[in-house]
Formats: sequence, structure tokens, C-alpha cells
Amino acid sequence: MKVSVIIPVYNVKDYLNKCFDSIANQSYKKIEILVVDDGSNDGSSKVCDEYANKDERIKAFHLENGGAAAARNFAIKKATGDYLFFVDADDYIELDTIEKMVNLTDNGQKDIVYCDYYKYFDDGTTEYAKLIPFELTDDKVHILAMPGPVCKLIKKELFTDNNLYFLNDKCFEDNAIMPLVSAYAKSTEYLKEPKYYYLQREGSALNKKEYNPKWEDIFEVLNYLYNGFVQTGKYDDFYDELEYIYIEYLLHAANLRFLDYEEGIKNIALVSNVMKTKFPDWQNNKYYKMENIKYKIICNLFYKNKINLIKKILRR
Repeated sequence: MKVSVIIPVYNVKDYLNKCFDSIANQSYKKIEILVVDDGSNDGSSKVCDEYANKDERIKAFHLENGGAAAARNFAIKKATGDYLFFVDADDYIELDTIEKMVNLTDNGQKDIVYCDYYKYFDDGTTEYAKLIPFELTDDKVHILAMPGPVCKLIKKELFTDNNLYFLNDKCFEDNAIMPLVSAYAKSTEYLKEPKYYYLQREGSALNKKEYNPKWEDIFEVLNYLYNGFVQTGKYDDFYDELEYIYIEYLLHAANLRFLDYEEGIKNIALVSNVMKTKFPDWQNNKYYKMENIKYKIICNLFYKNKINLIKKILRR
């Protein structure tokens, strides 16, 4: 089976050698590497071409800047592999990653193989992280894997046969599509080993020290996902999972982000309205019930718009 490795690149010159070397030197050799330079201006383009010139498996494409989603969508259409494996250009993987994951596809019978990952920091430290947060035998739990496309070996046809592509020009665009891609998978496997190194950068879009209006994209992104489940007839089958995605990424994570900024406070009431409209019984969600008490308190206080009390609890 052939694997198409997809790497969107934008102004990450200092990280490219480590990323590209980790993929080019994989123990599994039947791969193509699609590098999509998204209009870089820091010398990344040159590095992409240098690697393409010395390894025929590497194909470098250069686009005008359109964002990671557009770059990934472009590569999906160019890919000739049976499976897709996405890597961010400032990350890297262990040399046996693809081989181990391919070995778990049961000769192509599995639609997606997941793996755990390390968060890694510029100071060289790492932190183990689970891709799928719950230890359940329920075959639906994989929907709740970290919504980014990384750490997942995915049959290409899940995208192409179902006309699923990343949402362009949106923050959190992964949330709009990856849970639905997982919902289409009829059979999955989970490699509970950290094979992917996911860089935690202080300057990333989610680690800004000032308010970013793009964070408000989470409303549109999750609504896009919600409509996708409804329109494809998967809403009823995956109601609990979709409800938990709203709890985790809107009621909990988005509100924690909004809380620190005066410009964001207004959105907390909007979040409550969304939950009341779409998932009024969210407190009874089976995944939510497995969370710790602090998580539950914070979610309930956000739902009731108790801003000052939340700040006291969190000491902000």
C-alpha cells in the first residue's frame, strides 16, 4: 500500500530539515511526500526544492498564501496513495511511524489508524499526550480524537468519495471536518504509542497574548460540523459524540480563551445560547460525566455566565 504524506509549509525554515528528514528516512518506503509551500517568504521554499531535487519521492508545490487548509486540500487532490498521512512542517515523526501504522491497517481493511503523540517544546522537553481521551471499547469514541489531521493514517477515499475537504480561511478549521471524516470510517485501529512530535510554539495562533478575533471562528466551524452530521444522516448515530465536541471545544476551551480578554467576554453568553439551542441536555452527556469535578464546575459556571466566580476559581 502506498502512503501519501502531506506537509503544508509556511515560514518554518528552521524546522524543515528535522521534519523532512524524519519522513524521508521512514522504514516504510512505499511513500510519496507532497510538500505544499503556502507562499513562504523566509527561505522555506528553497529548502522544499532542495529536498525535492535529491529525493524523487518528494514533490514540492508552490502556491500563493491561502492557509494550511487550502494547502492540504490541494495535496489531497494530487495524492496517489491509498492512505494519507498529514504532518505539520514544524513537527516530526519517529522513523518507524508509518510502518507501524500501516501494519495495523489489516492489509487495507482499516479506514483509519490513530497514534498517540508527544507535545515537544523548543527547550527539548516532551510531554506524552493521548490522541483519544477516553478509555472505552465503544467503537464511536474515535470521533473524539484530537481534531487535527495529524497522528492519523487515513484512507484517501474517506475524503474523496465523500467530498470532504478542509474549511478554508478559518481558525480551528480541523474541527469543521475531521470528526466527520472519522464518522465515515467503518473500521479503525489505535496505536497507543507516541509516534508524532507536536511542537508547542509560544507564537502560534492559539497562544497569542492579545485577543484574536479569529478565535470567534469556532462558532462557524462547529456549526459547519453540526450541519455536516445532519446532512449526511450521521447526527442520530453520533449525537453523544457531537454533543461532547460542543462541550469540549465551545463551552470549555473557547470560553477559557475568551475569558482572559474584555473583547471576548461577550462571546461567553453566545456560547450559552448555542448550547441551550442545540444541546439543552448536555449535562447528561456520557463523556462529560467522565470528566473531573473541576471541569464540570467550570462548564456549568460558563453555561450560567458566572464570569466573576469563574475568575476567582481560576485566580485570573
